[in-house]
Parts: sequence; C-alpha cells; structure tokens
Amino acid sequence: MGRPSDARKRLIEAARTVIFTHSYESVSIDELCAAAGVHKSSFYHFFASKQELMLAAIETQWQSLETTLIQTFASHIPPPERFLRFFELTLQQQMELQQRHEHMRGCPAGNLTLELSTQNEPIRLRLQQLFQQWLAYFEQALDDARAERLIPSDIDTTTTAQMLLAYFEGVLLLAKGQNNPALIATLRPGILALMHYQDKDYLPLMSK
Repeated sequence: MGRPSDARKRLIEAARTVIFTHSYESVSIDELCAAAGVHKSSFYHFFASKQELMLAAIETQWQSLETTLIQTFASHIPPPERFLRFFELTLQQQMELQQRHEHMRGCPAGNLTLELSTQNEPIRLRLQQLFQQWLAYFEQALDDARAERLIPSDIDTTTTAQMLLAYFEGVLLLAKGQNNPALIATLRPGILALMHYQDKDYLPLMSK
C-alpha cells in the first residue's frame, strides 16, 4: 500500500497561511494549490470549492484557538488572570508572526468577518458559531469571578463577555493597523476595567 496522501491537510494549511495573510477574495484556487504543492485535481478530490476549503480551514483554526483557550482559561487559574494570560499569549503569537512575515496578521476570524460577513453566508454563519464558542470561555471565567466576589454580583456576564471579546478584537485591529503588536500590552489593562475588577495591586503583578 502507498503512503497516505496529506494533500488535504496541506491545502487547509495553505488556506490558513495564504488567505489569512491576504484575503479570501484575492486568492485563487491555483494559488492555493501552488502554496500547498498539490495538483488542482487533488483540490477537487477533497473540496468542491474554495468556500468548502475555507470552512475546513476555519474549523482547524478554531481547534488551534480552543487549545489556547483551554490552556489559558483552565478552572484552576484565577479568573482575571485567565484574560490577562490570553492577551499575553496573543501578544507573543502576534510578535512571532510579525517577525516572520514583517506584518501583523491580526485575528483570522475577525479578518474574515470584516471581509465576508455581507458576501458569504455559510462562512459568516460558521464564524458566528466560532465566536459563540469563544464567548463561552469568557462567560465562564466571568461567572467564576462573580462567584468568588472578584467582580460586582449584579454584573451581566453574558454582555460583559461580549464586551471583552469586542475589546480584544478592537485591540488587535488597532495593533494590526499600526503593525505594532506592543499595543496589545498597552491596552491590556482595559480588560480589568471592563470587568469592574477592583484589586488595584493585581495588574502590576501580572504585567511584564
């Protein structure tokens, strides 16, 4: 028996690299095949369209993001620290990508949402689901913080989780626009403000 082909995996990784670096509309199937090192016939063996490949790439991207969320939002970590660690890890990742490619990548899900939310309904819906899955980690951390009386007892954790995710996406957008990952660290204290976290000594201990 011959060695199993990894063409599908390479196409997904090519989509994550090329499309997330440029844009969905600007990248052709031929360019994706070239980046993956596969023939066009292999593309259509695994995917009926570029949209289908993009949906598979989004799924792989979510699996990668969820791995980070599981690590940084583990239940044994103090709730405020979960958010700060997530920002810190994001900063490290964005700095590594900038050094490698000379430009910040920003958030792949955010980038695709900005580009395709009014143009491609299947992709928009999958991204919406991704953000809802992401919000669940934020909301659980806020529920834990409220249970530990670290934040006001009357705080709406669902709305606050949405505010924190919107803040995170906005920070990445500003940093990408300036091609300056360091802005992520500068704006990180805003997390605790949005949470109404009152411990004034906490942030300096966490900041680097």
